[in-house]
Amino acid sequence: MRLKTKLIIAVIAVAIVVGAVIFLDNATKVIISVSSAKMRALNTQAVDYAVSSTLKEVRYEDLVDVVYDNSGDVISISADSVKINDIARKTAYLTQSKLTEMSEGGLEVPLGAFTGIEAIAGFGEKINVKIMPVVAVECSFVSAFRQAGVNQTLHTVYLEVLTQITVILSARTNTVTAAAEVMICESIINGKIPDVYLQGGLLGGSSLVPE
Repeated sequence: MRLKTKLIIAVIAVAIVVGAVIFLDNATKVIISVSSAKMRALNTQAVDYAVSSTLKEVRYEDLVDVVYDNSGDVISISADSVKINDIARKTAYLTQSKLTEMSEGGLEVPLGAFTGIEAIAGFGEKINVKIMPVVAVECSFVSAFRQAGVNQTLHTVYLEVLTQITVILSARTNTVTAAAEVMICESIINGKIPDVYLQGGLLGGSSLVPE
């Protein structure tokens, strides 16, 4: 009888351990999935906030200087590197700061989601899961030239924001990468433009991270 009791206890203990392992594995997968989705959503909000803060009333003429010859053709197009670098640095810093601030509240995960069963994933009390994100933001300026008519070229300047978010959890870490491209300004340039600008762009490769 004692042997049978010990066997039953052992089976129950093994079942509890296996159940706990499965639950923790499901819980980790759920937290990773939810945290990835939330951090991408928060990144969009953070980038919008940073861009609206740094690009107030920025005009094409503030960033790009176009010089013409006597025939009305373009002889040079130059970018204000000081202004551009300042915008990129501020945007990266504000995105990083805002994203960290917004993630301080943690994640609200329904209890049913931890079961791993999709049918009941949205049910149950919500549990707040604290996360510790490590955020790195890189900003790059790029430009594009497109034909807009006879001897007319549309020049568009974009800001590309690449965010790498490492979410530190109790069981493991998860890295989320999010990218956003924001149009800063554009202008129609009249006159023939040298091929060196049309083929090589103007701002490609100008990349900055916050100091």
